[in-house]
Amino acid sequence: MSAFPYSIAALVLTGAACTASLATSQSEKSSDALICELQLTEANQQVKITARAGAREAARGTYELAIDQRSKAGRSTIRQGGEFVLKAGEVATLGEAKFSGRAQDFLAELTLTAHGQRKTCGATQP
Repeated sequence: MSAFPYSIAALVLTGAACTASLATSQSEKSSDALICELQLTEANQQVKITARAGAREAARGTYELAIDQRSKAGRSTIRQGGEFVLKAGEVATLGEAKFSGRAQDFLAELTLTAHGQRKTCGATQP
């Protein structure tokens, strides 16, 4: 059994991160109204993953967050999903979690679906 939490939707952790990475986004349409952001930060041998969604116009949709950690101790996989509702111009945090480990041991992907559009972003590693 893994020591990692399996439901990270309500887990909000605070703390300062010394090193942060930028999120990368790919979309099926360049004029998407959805904004997808997945940020992975590492500090003091801990990794923080933050999933955010934004909308240029009001949006209601679903999200899927996939986090995989591979290390010498084994492999841990977390899958989370749910619904979101955003006002025009709003950016909201969908999930946030902190793990022990190194950023290079994690792969994370966030997929947003709303108004017939699908947008996916992955976290870059420091």
